[in-house]
Amino acid sequence: MHKKRVLFLAIMAVLSGHALAAEESSVPPGSDGPALKGTAQAIPESDVYDLLTKSETTFSALYYGRDRQAQWDAPGKGNRHDIHVNALNLGLNFKSGYAWDHLGFDAAAHAAIRLTKGQGWSEVLYHDLNDTSDPDENGGGKDKSSAVLSQAALKFRQSADGQGFSARAGYTPISIGTLGTSGGLQSHAYRGLEGKYKLGDFEVGYGWADQFRNEWDTRFRDMTNQWHQNRAPYNDGRKVDYVHSIGFRYAPSNYFVDVGFGEGKDYRRNAQIAASYTWSLGADKLTATGYYFTGKYQTALSGIANPKNEWHASGSLSYATGGWTLMGGYGATHAPDSGELNFRLTPWGNSDNRNFIQTWGQDDDFVWDGMRVVKIGVSYDFAKLGMPGLTMGASANYASNVKNQYDSARPNLGDTHFNEVDLSVAYSVQSGPLKGASIGVYPAQLRTHGFTGDKSNRNDVKVIASYSKTF
Repeated sequence: MHKKRVLFLAIMAVLSGHALAAEESSVPPGSDGPALKGTAQAIPESDVYDLLTKSETTFSALYYGRDRQAQWDAPGKGNRHDIHVNALNLGLNFKSGYAWDHLGFDAAAHAAIRLTKGQGWSEVLYHDLNDTSDPDENGGGKDKSSAVLSQAALKFRQSADGQGFSARAGYTPISIGTLGTSGGLQSHAYRGLEGKYKLGDFEVGYGWADQFRNEWDTRFRDMTNQWHQNRAPYNDGRKVDYVHSIGFRYAPSNYFVDVGFGEGKDYRRNAQIAASYTWSLGADKLTATGYYFTGKYQTALSGIANPKNEWHASGSLSYATGGWTLMGGYGATHAPDSGELNFRLTPWGNSDNRNFIQTWGQDDDFVWDGMRVVKIGVSYDFAKLGMPGLTMGASANYASNVKNQYDSARPNLGDTHFNEVDLSVAYSVQSGPLKGASIGVYPAQLRTHGFTGDKSNRNDVKVIASYSKTF
């Protein structure tokens, strides 16, 4: 019976093909494509086939290795927050051309592969909260290999030069106002939409989403008022119906101003402004950058009866001369409800646009309540010595006035301080078949000096190597 059905379907397909060929107009000589149905006019190749002929597919391979050792003052925490990971991320990112010069689609897939036995929540591999089989994980789940379809979105543009209106909708990154989709080895993404209108150097945009996928998850999930987003075995989170943000950006050649306002429905509202200006001093450059963020929880879903206004402000000056870049920065934070300031519109794990922080470190963002932080840094580009692609850097953070979290055993603890040192050496291949391949080594050391919050002393080394090829 099954064979007869297959044979019947095959015959019907052949007959249908003959019928369509008889009904449709023939293809005009020398045309770009098949005829439009019922006419003698061909579909111009530049109209619809640009979806494929002007598409591009990027293959990427990225190795991530990290050895982070957490050292706790409090007894009983053992190796909590230790990270040992060797991971390989393989990605395919397809970007179509635009049919009729306006409409297209993008899709991306990634495989995150655990190369060796690891430990801790690396935030670059799928983390299975249900798997408590490894005693070294302290019951906190386990990193595993996974593969995901990470993006799938329709896109529209009004003009090929980027001016006018553009939009994306589907499973997509969003980068507008206070919403962002930074990630580790691959981009986080939302189920939502974004629309932007660009006029010269000015741009206004809006983004909205009701689901989110972290890099360490394999599916898009509703956002909730709990850090776990109701990932099993947890289910006590109340849904945050949506997050949205509006943003404005003005960016001529030597400066920019970026303003954003965002809301996580009934959970949190925030706003931020960032600005930067670069002065040319002959062959040298001086750049000043400032950032201010403010946020406030909403009682309905946060559960905070009398939420306070929270804020962070930081600024920096950097001076580039020869191959050297010298940098100095200062930051301050007030976050009585968050403890460590929450830049997001949900509790944890979904992305934000915090990239403007001027005083962050590799092991900490330096945005704890009461913190006052000074940052200095230096880097050198060896292209000036005939070795293009090689760079080295060092920076140091010192933070005072950090408010200890309440400790019933030690209720009268005063403020404490943090300090961190970050180093880096990186090389990017400049020519040949491996052009664009890069490798970097990033050691760091953080000391929190008896801080009673959830941040330990840390010794950390990251190694990141990457290669991509676009076809």
